[in-house]
Amino acid sequence: MTELAAPLANAAPPDRAGGGLAGRTAIVLGLVVYVAALLGAWRLLTAILPDQLHLTLLHHAFTLKEVHRRIVSDGVIFLLLPTVLWIEWLFVGWSGSSVRQLLFARRASNKTDLAIFLMGQGHLTDLAGRLLTLGASMLSGAWIHDRLSAAAGFPLTLVPASMPLSLQVAAYFGVYSFFDYWTHRLDHSRYFWPLHRYHHSADDFCVVTATRQHPAAFTGIFFVNIPMAILGASAAAMIYVNVLVVLLGFLIHSRIDTNFGWIGRWIIQSPNHHRLHHVLDISEQPAGHFAMAPIWDHLFGTWRGEADQTLVIGVDTQYRHGFWVVPDLARDYWHFWKGWFQRKPV
Repeated sequence: MTELAAPLANAAPPDRAGGGLAGRTAIVLGLVVYVAALLGAWRLLTAILPDQLHLTLLHHAFTLKEVHRRIVSDGVIFLLLPTVLWIEWLFVGWSGSSVRQLLFARRASNKTDLAIFLMGQGHLTDLAGRLLTLGASMLSGAWIHDRLSAAAGFPLTLVPASMPLSLQVAAYFGVYSFFDYWTHRLDHSRYFWPLHRYHHSADDFCVVTATRQHPAAFTGIFFVNIPMAILGASAAAMIYVNVLVVLLGFLIHSRIDTNFGWIGRWIIQSPNHHRLHHVLDISEQPAGHFAMAPIWDHLFGTWRGEADQTLVIGVDTQYRHGFWVVPDLARDYWHFWKGWFQRKPV
C-alpha cells in the first residue's frame, strides 16, 4: 500500500488541492459523512424491506426475489462514483476535477460522457444493447455452466462457494482480467474497432468517461462476465468482482496524475497508463496497456512504458459529441456491420 500511497500523495501539490490542509480536510470529512449516510440508508432499507417481495400487478401475483442484491447492484454506483470524484478532487484540486468539468466547464465530449452515464442509470443502454446485439446480451453463463457440468458429470467450479469470499473474488478477478485483456485486444481489431472507437472518441478524461461505451458491445458479452459464470462463480463473487471493476474503471479515467508505482506496473492499471492507451497518435506508440491487471500486458508483449496526464487523447474520426448521442452511436454501429463486408477498415 505504501507504493500506491506514495505516488498518489505526490499526485497534486498542496496549492492545487482546494485550499491546502483545510480544504483537504473538508473534502475527506465530506466523503466520510457521505459514505456513513449511504451505509446508514442501506441498513435501514434492508431492515425494512424483506429479501422477497410478493406483489400483485394487474391481478397477477408475482414474487420479486433477492431484493437486497438488486439494491446493491443498482445502488452501488451511488457509493463508487462520488467516492472516486471526492478522491480525485482531493488530489487534483477543484480546478482540475471532474466535478467542476461536468458541472461548470462542460466540453462537448464531457456532455457525451454524462449523457451515456445517465442513459445507463436509466437502463436505456441495456435495452438498446439487447436490440443491437440481436438478443446476445441475454445469454446466460450460468445456464452454460449447468449444461457443461451435467455433461462432464462434475461441477466445473474454479473456486467453490464454500471458500472465503475474499479468495473467490481474488481468483475470479484474475479470470475477469485475463478475459478482459483479450476482449480489449479484440476490440482494437479491424472488425470490432468501430464499436470500441466510441469509447476512445473522448478527447478529455473525466471519471464518467469509464461509462462511455457503445451499447452494442458484442465482445464484452461473450468474453468477460460469461467466463466467470461458466467457471462457477457465485452470485456474491460476481457482484464484488464487478464492483471492483467499476471502481477501477472510474479511477483509471480520472485526472489524477499518478502511475501507482510498482502496483501500476504489475497489479492494477493506473490513470497515467490508461491515458497512454487512449493516446491520439499511435504511429510511434502502438496501442498497448490493454489490461486492467498489467501483468497480462507484460506476459503478452503489449506493455508500452510510462506516461503522464499531458498526452493528447482521442481518435482521428470526427465526432459531433454533445448530449444528442444517437447520430454517433448509429454511425459507429453501421461502420461495425459494414466492416465485415469490405476489405479496408472504417
